[in-house]
Amino acid sequence: MWFIIRAGAARGRYRYAVPQMTGDGWQTDSLTARKLDARLIDELFERIAAGDYRNINSVLIVRDDKLVVEEYFDGLAPVIGATLEQEPDWVGKPQSFDRDTVHTLQSATKSVTSILIGIAIDRQLITGADERISSFFPEFTGKDNVRLKHFLSMTAGLEWNEDVPFTDPRNDCERMNHSRDPIRLLLERPSVAPPGSKFAYNSAISLSLGEIVHRTSKMPVDEFAQAHLFEPLGITSHAWKGRFSNGLIHTGGGLYLRPRDMAKIGCMMLNDGRWQGKQIVSAAWVRESTRQQAPDKEYGYQWWRAWFKVREQPHDCFYAGGYGGQFMVVFPDLRLVVVSTGWNPDRGGQLFDMLQRYVLPAAT
Repeated sequence: MWFIIRAGAARGRYRYAVPQMTGDGWQTDSLTARKLDARLIDELFERIAAGDYRNINSVLIVRDDKLVVEEYFDGLAPVIGATLEQEPDWVGKPQSFDRDTVHTLQSATKSVTSILIGIAIDRQLITGADERISSFFPEFTGKDNVRLKHFLSMTAGLEWNEDVPFTDPRNDCERMNHSRDPIRLLLERPSVAPPGSKFAYNSAISLSLGEIVHRTSKMPVDEFAQAHLFEPLGITSHAWKGRFSNGLIHTGGGLYLRPRDMAKIGCMMLNDGRWQGKQIVSAAWVRESTRQQAPDKEYGYQWWRAWFKVREQPHDCFYAGGYGGQFMVVFPDLRLVVVSTGWNPDRGGQLFDMLQRYVLPAAT
């Protein structure tokens, strides 16, 4: 027998139930009404409960702007100061998760930060993605050929290495995490490639994007996000953690949201920047930020891209991905949004397998 924990429910064999309407803005519906194969969804959750997919904290599915699946599981939450690389057996503390639990987004935060840049452009605080980085950080010289679009697409050409384990002293993300001034650490790095020519994952860039929002709006970035993104979406429960000693907000990985609210962001992006009739970020920015912008990587402006094939039919998606299993995935052609959170060393393999074997076949 397989067991799961649903928010507010007792242990028992998995049985699908339509998500509750809680007054938070979500309309809900059934799997069958939204033409999703309930048998495949049942099999997915039986495999999660059996431990075939390990330490998943939540799975939510939205179809045609209706929340049709919402499940939560007991599991592990991150221990502050520890990393999965340091503890191969998945370091974490036991925690119960339900619809009211805010969850770490880790690097999925970066995609939210991209939305904030888009809102700043919409509000004419920033002229556009071609603006020079030096116009935002005039105190640093020698980067006049680097544009905002290069920061957004992780193609700035600056020396940076996040491709080694966090325990490796060469890991620049760990150096950044212990820096008193991460932006200086970044902008004083030498150039090693022409801007726009090569993708190199760089979390300090995402911190700098948050500081650009701060400098151009004259508002702390968390207050800007509250006023122009969270409040219009009806997001009332969130947190920014991991601030730096100089007050810099961690817009590269410090955001905590409820999975229901992660799904709102995904649904807004699916609908060209609109949520319940309100244009929150422009459709032009949604299109620009989610198409491929890096020449050598399926990466837009802080959003990843991927393709799946189901029954010989291709389906493309864009997604926010975060360390430990935090995902917001949007399939425009299927009118589908999938959110999953967890705390495990998998970097997308579990989720992509779940999508390939169960969710996408159920939706097609």
